[in-house]
Amino acid sequence: MKKEEQIRMLLHPEDYTDEQLDQMLDETDVKVPDTDEEWEKFRSEKREVKNERPILLKIAAMFVGVLMLSGIAYAAVHIIRGQEAGVGKQEAVVSTNTQHLSPNTQAPADSTAMKPVVYEDAELATILSEIATSHQCEVVYKSEASKHIRLYFTWDKKASIDDIIDTFNKFERIHITREDKKLIVE
Repeated sequence: MKKEEQIRMLLHPEDYTDEQLDQMLDETDVKVPDTDEEWEKFRSEKREVKNERPILLKIAAMFVGVLMLSGIAYAAVHIIRGQEAGVGKQEAVVSTNTQHLSPNTQAPADSTAMKPVVYEDAELATILSEIATSHQCEVVYKSEASKHIRLYFTWDKKASIDDIIDTFNKFERIHITREDKKLIVE
């Protein structure tokens, strides 16, 4: 059968009988692939690709691991050197300060005790309780809501209690008065 006739049969099968269609299908030479053979080809190609990737991934992982370890070691060395240098400086400062003290004078208080305390988003009750303890005062709240006002506040421990009260009174929602050893929060 000619190709043109086969194409007509495919386009208009209603014009032909079943026997004619069967004959056309029998005459066409279509190579049917062996599925097992093709599957084996596919699997072998896939293995070749798989074998290349893990080697590259292993090399990349080793490289990243070496970089991380060297970074950690570098940081550790610098931290230890910095601490050793800091200890040496502190010892030198202490030794020079103690040479200038006369036998009747006392050494200054710990410098960390006088550093400002920073409160970030802390409740007023928390801040005032620490300040009151430091200045031997008692805190009295006239309303429960005032305890829960949240603030960002820096407390200078060198400041007097009156200066601290003035600072708090600059806030809109806070009014503090002092009566002897009582801080009254309204």
